[in-house]
Amino acid sequence: MDAGQVDIVEQGPRGPRRMGLLTILVALVAVPLVASLADRETNPPDPVVTAAPVIREAINVKANAVYPRESGAGGTRTLWVTFPDGSRAQIDYPTDLSLAALGTRPYTSGTVTVSGEAEEFRSLTAPLYGEAETAAGRPMIRRLVDDVTLWPGPLGLDGAGSVLLFAFGDWRLALQDEHTGMTFEQRLAWAKHLRGRPTPDGFLTLSADGPVRLSRPGELRDGVLVGPQLWFGGLSRRMLVLAPVPDCARLGRASVVLDPRHTIAGSTCRDGFYLAASGDPGFVRGALSQVRVRTCETTGPICTSRP
Repeated sequence: MDAGQVDIVEQGPRGPRRMGLLTILVALVAVPLVASLADRETNPPDPVVTAAPVIREAINVKANAVYPRESGAGGTRTLWVTFPDGSRAQIDYPTDLSLAALGTRPYTSGTVTVSGEAEEFRSLTAPLYGEAETAAGRPMIRRLVDDVTLWPGPLGLDGAGSVLLFAFGDWRLALQDEHTGMTFEQRLAWAKHLRGRPTPDGFLTLSADGPVRLSRPGELRDGVLVGPQLWFGGLSRRMLVLAPVPDCARLGRASVVLDPRHTIAGSTCRDGFYLAASGDPGFVRGALSQVRVRTCETTGPICTSRP
């Protein structure tokens, strides 16, 4: 026998019985094989379902505020500001209040009236950290127009609805809806008819037309000032609110509403401006008694104040 070869020795003669057994074995193997092939033809395998990935755009976390340049020496500093309605003012204040370092953000409000629907009032605020604060790690619901998006409401506030977030340059302005919510047409009206323009020195001015109307300086709703304002601070306990008003004598016991983290500790109104402060007692006293605000006559970087 050569190495590597195997001899197969048949035992017993070939006959019908042997061929019959072979036929049965082939049949037993063939039946499940044919059945399997037939099953493949008539019942294709179920598709594998995989969850679609949630694609989220990266959001930069940065302060949503302007830090105006101040001037002056010694114990007094001066800065110039622009309110959301475009009016300007000069602010003189004690150096230790550090108003410029607090940063400032716009506030205003307005109404939308779409044919056949009741007037809806909403406030517009600038979130401290812009889009990152509004998103809070959650995906956007939808984009209404190029610069306006819709987001879920604030976490932990059951009575709050979704948020319309406007992008005006680097500014982000949030319109907080109520739990019942506006209609799609009302949201779209806000998105299409509210316009914002950053000024050369970094402030944000707003305008509206059509079914959207912005609140006027000194306008009140249920005893709360809802006209154009500037909010200084917010990252710490200290906050100062400035609001131009036509006539301090007509305000009565008016107030302003800040976010839940800050409670107004005192307020005053003089020379056509309402001031409200929050924070430590020293800051509140200094802000209400020593800050002087005067309306500017021009729109230049440094304006001439009215006497």
